Amino acid sequence: MKMKTLLKNVAFIVTMIITTMVYAQVPATQDTIVIASGAGNAGLLEATINGDKDGSNVRIHPNRVYKLEPGFHLVLSAINVNNDTGTIRIVGETGGKKPVIIPLTTNSNGPGQNKVNGSLELKNLHIQGRDDEGGKWKGHLFEVNGANRSLFVEDCLIEFPERGFKLQSVTSGLTIEMRNNYFRDLFVEGQQYAGNVINAKGVPIESLIFENNTVSNSGIPLLMQNQMVTYALINHNTFINTSTYINLNPNFYEAYITNNLFYNANTIGTNADNSLSNPDGQAITIVGIDELDINIGSAGIPLYAMDGSKTSVIAPYNDVSQLKIYVADNIYFNEATLDKYNNGFYSAAFPNDAPESYLNSTGTPGPHRVDVPVLFMGAREDALFDGNANISRENNIIGQDPGLGTEAISVAAAEQLAIWQRLRLEVPGETRTPDMTSYYFGDFDPTTIPGIESEDGEGILKFSDLIEDFSINPSFVSNIDGHTVGALHWTTEIDSYEPTDGLSDIIAAYNSTLSVDDIALNNILELKSYPNPSNDEAAIQFNMPSGSNVNISVYNILGAHITTLVDNESYSAGVHSIKWNTSNINSGLYFLKLQAGNSSQTLKMMVAH
Repeated sequence: MKMKTLLKNVAFIVTMIITTMVYAQVPATQDTIVIASGAGNAGLLEATINGDKDGSNVRIHPNRVYKLEPGFHLVLSAINVNNDTGTIRIVGETGGKKPVIIPLTTNSNGPGQNKVNGSLELKNLHIQGRDDEGGKWKGHLFEVNGANRSLFVEDCLIEFPERGFKLQSVTSGLTIEMRNNYFRDLFVEGQQYAGNVINAKGVPIESLIFENNTVSNSGIPLLMQNQMVTYALINHNTFINTSTYINLNPNFYEAYITNNLFYNANTIGTNADNSLSNPDGQAITIVGIDELDINIGSAGIPLYAMDGSKTSVIAPYNDVSQLKIYVADNIYFNEATLDKYNNGFYSAAFPNDAPESYLNSTGTPGPHRVDVPVLFMGAREDALFDGNANISRENNIIGQDPGLGTEAISVAAAEQLAIWQRLRLEVPGETRTPDMTSYYFGDFDPTTIPGIESEDGEGILKFSDLIEDFSINPSFVSNIDGHTVGALHWTTEIDSYEPTDGLSDIIAAYNSTLSVDDIALNNILELKSYPNPSNDEAAIQFNMPSGSNVNISVYNILGAHITTLVDNESYSAGVHSIKWNTSNINSGLYFLKLQAGNSSQTLKMMVAH
C-alpha cells in the first residue's frame, strides 16, 4: 500500500486544524479516548496527547488511555508532555491487529524525539522507525525523565529506529517491565554501541523485568553501565545479531538471567588490546555480569558497592554473601559465517590468514585491534561464581547449534558487516560503502504492514506470522520450567506460560543450588512484587529468615492505609508467595510494608491500568 503522495498532500493541512478536531470528537472527561487512523488523521495522535492540558500546562487526565484504531497513525511532530503525577498510555486493541505508528517526513530529522516527564505504557503497537520516505527516525523513540518513573512495554513490534528508550534523565525509583515484544533492526551503521532497546546508563534501577522479548540486529540491547540494579529478571529472551554486549557491566544486587538464547551475540567480538587495560586483564563477557566484583580476589570490596568517587562503600551492597545471582539454562552460539573476520588469529609468518577486517587499523601492519570471539564466561566469572555459593550458574549450553529456523547472518550479510567494521576501525584502503540491506530483517518500505508470512499484509497479530522464524529445536528445553529456551512468542508455548509461576520456578531452582547453610546465610527478610508495575494481579513474594507471625499492609503515597494482604498469620522460614488483585485499585504509587516479628521491609509498587 503506497501512500506517499496522499500523505504529503494532507500533512500540513491536518496540522493546522488538528487541535480543534481533537476536542470536537471526544469529551474531555473521558478516561479512554479512541484515536482514528488513516492519512486524513495525520498528526492526530500527538496533538491529542500534547493537547490534554489546561491553560497552566497541567494534565487534565494524567492517566488517560489513548487507544489507537488499527491502521496507520502518521505523526508529524513529537509527543512532549509534562505528566509528573501520571502515566501516558498508548495502546492498541488487546489481541487485535497492531496499529502502526509511522513518522511522516516533514524535515530531515523526522518528527523528533518523544519526551515524557512521567511514566509511560505502550501496549500492542507496531512502531515503525522509518519515515514514509524510508529515512530513519533520528535519536530515541521515547525519552522518559523525572523521579519514580515506570516504563511498561508489552506486545509491541518496534523496528528500524536508531534507538529505543532513553531513561538517563530518570533520577530515582525507576522500574522497567518489557514483555512479549519484538525489537528488530535498531542498528546504527557506524556506531557499535548505539541501537539500544534500553539506555539507562548510570541510572539506579529498582526493578528490571525483561521477559519473552526478541532483539535482533541491535547494539547493546540493555545499556545499564555503572549503576546499581536492585532486582533484575532477564528470562526467556532471544538475542540475535547484537553487535556488542547484552549488558555492559551493570551492578546487580539480585539477578536471574535464565532461559535466554544468545545467538550471534556480540558479533563484532571483543578487542584483544583493550582487554589488557582492565584491572585483571580479562575481557568483558557476554552477559556483562563479569564486573560485579573485579576485586573479589584481592581487596574483597566489590565494585558495585562503591559510590561515584570509588572511595566509599554503599550499604547494604558491601557484602558479597548477600547477593543473589543466578545464570542458568541459557544457550550461547555463534554462526560460522562470523569466523572470517572474528576469529582473532594472527601470525607474523602468515599475515594473510588473519581476519581481513583487522589486518591493520592505524596505517601500519597489524595486529593492532584484533577482535576475538566473546566468551560467555571467563576467568573472572569463574572466580566469582566458584568462590561464592550465592552466585550460582548451571545448565548453560555453550557452542551447540540450537537449530534456528531462519539463517541469522548470511555469507553476504557477514561480508557487509566486515566492511562496516573496517570503516569503523579506519582501516586504510577501505573505501567501500556497506550495503546492509541483507543484514536487516523485515521490509524497508515503511508503508507496508507486516502480515501473515509476508511484509505487505493487513496487519500483524502475532510475531510468528512474520517471515523470519526464530523458533529453535524443541529438544532445547529448560530444566527450570520445561519450556523451550528463548522467547516463547515464536512457539505456541506462550499460551501456557504464566509469568508469576515462571518466577517461582526460577527462585526454586536457584534455592536448590544452595546448601542448608547457604540458604540460612542468604535468607534475610525480603519483600518483592511481580510484575511491577501491576495491572490486574501481582505476585507478592517474601523471604523469611526464621518463622514468625507476618503482617503485610498496603499504603498510598499519602500514607493512608489501603488494604491488608496478610493479617498476623504464622509463616515458617523460607520463601512464600501470595497474590494481590489490583484490578480495582486506582493507578498510582503504593507502599507495601512487611512486618515479621521485630523486623520490617517496605517496597514501592506501581499500579498501572
